[in-house]
Amino acid sequence: MFKNLNILNLASAMTAHAAQRHSVVAENIANADTPNYKARDVESFNDVFKSAQIQEVPLALIDPKIILSEQGDALSPNGNSVSLEAEMMKSAEAVNTHDLSLQIYKKSLSLMKIAIGKNM
Repeated sequence: MFKNLNILNLASAMTAHAAQRHSVVAENIANADTPNYKARDVESFNDVFKSAQIQEVPLALIDPKIILSEQGDALSPNGNSVSLEAEMMKSAEAVNTHDLSLQIYKKSLSLMKIAIGKNM
């Protein structure tokens, strides 16, 4: 019954992806005034998940690609493409994804405790 707990692996991969995205967003914000800096992002968790399914490998073995962020042609006069508003939105998305993954993990553990008779 507990040999293959894919939901816990999924929650763990989701948490790691959110942490990596938050790190990239923080780098973008830190370089908001750096001349010619191009904003970056991490490919979506949905794309990473699909890639893992296609390649038939565990999610933990797939590294999300870091891509140049699609900001359009909104460059500052010094060639920087970081939009602080967009980065704050990405940061909030990463936090929400992280919170969701932790809720999935907690709920899964709660269900397992109920299944083995420890109603906590």
